[in-house]
Amino acid sequence: MSRRRPRPAPSAAGRTGSASADGAGAGAGDGDGAGFRADVHAIRALAIVLVVAYHLHLGLPAGGFVGVDAFFVVSGFLITGHLVRELRRDGRVDLLAFWARRARRLVPSALVVIVVAGAVGVAVIHREDWPRLGSELAASVLYVENWFLAGASVDYLAAGASATPFQHFWSLGVEEQFYLVWPLLLLLAWRVVARRRGRAEASERLRTSARIGSAASLLNRVRDRDPLTVATLLVALVTAASFAASLVLTATNPEPAYFWPHTRAWEFGAGALLALTGARLRARLAVPGAVLGWIALVVTGLLLPASVAYPGVAAALPVAATALVIAARAESGVVGRVIRLPPVRVLGTLSYTLYLWHWPVGVLLPKAVSLLPGFEAVAVAGVSLGLAALTHVLVEKPGLSPRMRRLRPRVVLGATAAAMVMVLAGPGAGWAAITNQRADDARLAAQLAEQHPDCFGAAAIADATGCELNGEPALAFTPSTTTAEYDISPTWDECQARDDAPVSCVVGQRGGIRVALIGDSHAHHWESALSRLAEQRGWELHLFVKGGCEFSDIAWSDVDVSTAARCARWNERVDAALADEDPYELVFTSARADLRGQPTGLAGRAASAAEASSDATPDPSAEAGRAAIAAAGYRAAWQPLIDRGATVLGIRDTPAVGTGNRACLDANPDEIGTCEISAERALASADRLAATAASTPGARELDLTSSFCRDDSCPAVIGNVLVFRDSQHLTATYSRTLAPALGRAVDAALAPPAS
Repeated sequence: MSRRRPRPAPSAAGRTGSASADGAGAGAGDGDGAGFRADVHAIRALAIVLVVAYHLHLGLPAGGFVGVDAFFVVSGFLITGHLVRELRRDGRVDLLAFWARRARRLVPSALVVIVVAGAVGVAVIHREDWPRLGSELAASVLYVENWFLAGASVDYLAAGASATPFQHFWSLGVEEQFYLVWPLLLLLAWRVVARRRGRAEASERLRTSARIGSAASLLNRVRDRDPLTVATLLVALVTAASFAASLVLTATNPEPAYFWPHTRAWEFGAGALLALTGARLRARLAVPGAVLGWIALVVTGLLLPASVAYPGVAAALPVAATALVIAARAESGVVGRVIRLPPVRVLGTLSYTLYLWHWPVGVLLPKAVSLLPGFEAVAVAGVSLGLAALTHVLVEKPGLSPRMRRLRPRVVLGATAAAMVMVLAGPGAGWAAITNQRADDARLAAQLAEQHPDCFGAAAIADATGCELNGEPALAFTPSTTTAEYDISPTWDECQARDDAPVSCVVGQRGGIRVALIGDSHAHHWESALSRLAEQRGWELHLFVKGGCEFSDIAWSDVDVSTAARCARWNERVDAALADEDPYELVFTSARADLRGQPTGLAGRAASAAEASSDATPDPSAEAGRAAIAAAGYRAAWQPLIDRGATVLGIRDTPAVGTGNRACLDANPDEIGTCEISAERALASADRLAATAASTPGARELDLTSSFCRDDSCPAVIGNVLVFRDSQHLTATYSRTLAPALGRAVDAALAPPAS
C-alpha cells in the first residue's frame, strides 16, 4: 500500500510517487512551447516503472518511491521554463490561462479514476471503512490528500486503518499546490524588480555622476539587475529554505514531513533552477554525466531502503541524479538510442494515467477477485496498463485537442469546478448520513441507559444471570459499525500531545482529590470511565497522553528510532511537569500489550541510572531478562510519583480483538453473538505493565478482563454497546459503562489487606 510515514495506513504506510501531466505527461514540447526532450520523457518512464514496481511488493526496487522525486524535479523544470518564456515574451503571466492548462491536462483523467475507484470501493470495501474512503475521495478531488495523510500520520488512532484507493493522490496534491503558488512567486519577483528597475533608471538621470558606487546598498545593486537574476536568487532562497526545513522536520517529525509541501518544494526548486539558469554540462561531459545520472537514479531506486528517514538528505540522491540527466541533455549516441526505444516512449506517454490507475487497481482488484498466489502482481500491472491506455486515448488526449485549447480559461476553470462539485456530492451525501447516524447512536445510548440501566454496556457482563450478554435483542447496538471510529472522548483531540510538549488537561472537580492519567492511547481510552468516577468521587483528574508513547523508560524492538526519540522527550517533559505539580494521590496508567515487540533495553532516566550504577542490563535475549528490563523501565517512570505519596494503578490492557470485528457484525446483523474472539487468543500477549504494577511497592494492578470476556470468549457487543471502535481501542460509550467496574477495582486495590 501507499507508504505513509511511519507505517500507517498503516499497516502499510506507503510511499507513492507523483506523475502529473507535467511531471509525467505526454506530447511534444510538453505542451509548454518547448521542444520535445527525449531525456525528460525517459525520466518519466523510469520514474513510473520504479513507483509501480515498488507498489507491486516484489522486493525490488526497494526504494522505488524515489520516482516521486524525479517527477517533482521534472515538473519544476518544465513549468518554470514555460513561465520564464512567457515572462520574457510578455512581461506577465496569464494566470487564468496557466491554471486552465493545468486543469485541462490533469483533472479529467483524475476525476474519472476517482469516480470509478470510489464506486468499486463502496462495493468491495467493508462498511466500517466507508467514512475514511469518503474523506480521502473528497481530499483527492480537492487536491489536499497530502494534508489529510499528514494529519492521519500523526493520529495514532488511525494506525489500524486500511488502505484506500486514493492515497497516491498525496503527491498530486503537492504538485497542484506548487502550480498554484509558483507562478505567483515568479510573477511577483518579476514585476516588483522590473518596476523598481524602471524607477531607478529614471532617477539615475537626475543624479550627479559623482555618486560613489560603493555606497550603493546590496539591495540597490540587486534591484538594478535583470529581473531573471533576481527571480533566480529568490527561487534559490526558497529552495534552500525548503531543503533546510526538510532536513529538520524529517528528523524531528518524519511522518507528516513526508507529505508536507514545504518539505518537498526544494525538489521542484532544483528543477526550476535548471530552467532559470539554463545550466548545461559541457559537450564532452554530457554523455558521461547523463550515464552517471541514469545509473544513480536506477541504483537509488533499487537499493535505497524503505526504512530511511525521508525526504530529508536521502532525497538529495534522486533529485541530484534527475537534475544531472536534465543538465546533460544527452540525446545522441547510445544514450539517445536507449531513451528513444518504443517501450520507453510508450511508458513516458502513459506515465500520468498509469500512475493514476496502478494504486486503486492494486488496492481494489485483490478485494474483488481471488487471484492465484504469484499472479497478483502480473494482474495488477496488466489491468493498470490497459486502463491507463484507454484513459489516455479516451480522456487525456481529447482534453489536449486544438478544440479544447481554444476554450476560454474561465470556461475551462468553471467546468472543472462544476465537475469537482458533482463528484463531491457523493461523499457529501455520505457525511450527511453519518451525521444522522451519530445522532441516532446518541439517542439510542440515552434510551438504553434510561430504560435498561442494569443491562446497559458493561453492566450486562457483570450480571451473569439477569441480562442478555449482547443486550436487548429487539434493539440495535450503539454506536453503529459505520460511526464507531468517531465514538471517542473529545479529550483525545483536546489533550493529546501533538509534539514533545505534554498537554495537561483537567476534568472532574477542581480542587478535589488530585488524580492523573498518564500514557498512550490505550491509557486514554479509559478516560471516559475515569471522568465519570471523577464526577462521582470529587476527583480533579489530570490527563497526560500521547499516541504511541507509553509512560516508561523502556526501549522496544518494534519502535523506530525517531518515534523512540520523540517518546523519550515526551516522557522527560512529563517527568518535569509532574515534578512541578502538587503531588497526586492516584496515578492511573496503561499501555498496549498486544502485538508488541520485546524490551531491548532501558531509555531515559532508567538508562542513566543503570550506567551510573554500573549495573549490567539484563539480557534481552531471554524472557527473564526482558521481564526485568520492562519492570525496571516502568518503575523508573513511576518511582518519583510513588516517592511523593502517589499510588500508581496499572490497568491491564484490554483484550486484543484484531481486525474484522465490525465486518463480522455487518455480515451477521441478526447473529451478533457469533462475532466474538476466544479469550485465549485475545489475552495471549504478556502485559508487562500490569505484571510490574502487581509486583511494585506503591503500585497496584487493576484487572478488568471480566468486563470484556466471559466463558472463554470476548464478544464484540456487550449490553447493546459495541465494545471496540477499531482493532484495539474502546468506544467511549462502552468505556463510560465501565465506570462502576473500574470503581470497584480501585476500591479493592486500595483496601487494606485482610488481617
